[in-house]
Amino acid sequence: MAKIGRNDPCPCGSGKKHKKCCSVTNDAAKPVASQSDSSAPHVCDLCGEGLEDDLNDRADLILHELLEGRVDEAEALCHAFIHDFPEEAEGLDLLSMIFEERGQRERALELLKQASDISLAKHYSDTETRQLMRERIQELEVRA
Repeated sequence: MAKIGRNDPCPCGSGKKHKKCCSVTNDAAKPVASQSDSSAPHVCDLCGEGLEDDLNDRADLILHELLEGRVDEAEALCHAFIHDFPEEAEGLDLLSMIFEERGQRERALELLKQASDISLAKHYSDTETRQLMRERIQELEVRA
């Protein structure tokens, strides 16, 4: 069976991208919201939907903090993100941007290469994301 990319339509028929639907598997250690608990965020019992939203929301917040010039805050959020999602490339990618912003290009390059390796190994990043990572690696290699 062919691998499904994160940006491909989800095979479950939800109409969502795979990364927003069934690409996240439920972790038995993570609590799952029950139907009767309306205060808890929805997490689908089958696909883990809700965890992926948390990942994306937190990554967006880190990027927002960085773009607003709050580098220390972005870094603290990023370390928490990496702790909570250790197998995801996004955290290392964002941390590389933080180090690049600080002018620490060699460390940024190391982190970006790690993120790229994770992305390639998991085969879930779309072609555009992998290409952008390659271009950033090349730019950092020239400037490092």
